[in-house]
Amino acid sequence: MFCGMVSGSVPSPHWIARSDRAFAFLDIRPIRVGHALVIPRHHATDLSDVTPDDWIAVSRLVRDVAARLRRKLGTDGENLMVASGPGSEQSVFHLHVHVIPRKRDDDLRWNDWWQTKTSSPAASELAALARKVRED
Repeated sequence: MFCGMVSGSVPSPHWIARSDRAFAFLDIRPIRVGHALVIPRHHATDLSDVTPDDWIAVSRLVRDVAARLRRKLGTDGENLMVASGPGSEQSVFHLHVHVIPRKRDDDLRWNDWWQTKTSSPAASELAALARKVRED
């Protein structure tokens, strides 16, 4: 469906910003008023599939959309979220970035899931994992 919106074969009356490489529109199931999605115009399934140039274009449009939402809605922050790959619970397999407008002291408790973590890994475990990820 996202590719159809980009090509024009699927109507996208809720678009809010676009560039030559990226496209932004309002989410049809918003978490907050103004919740938007930003996608690359060229199909990419997830982060492993997007070209660096398209990712840069998406990032630039995310920044623009966030600024527009702050100006137009009077918000003072936003959460960005990307689900990439089946292990992340990605459900739409066209890479997209959620831009979720926020206001200080709103009732969305984004940090609640951080609180469910009861302990931190030992420094030695973190160091070992960092070495593993750095290795080619």
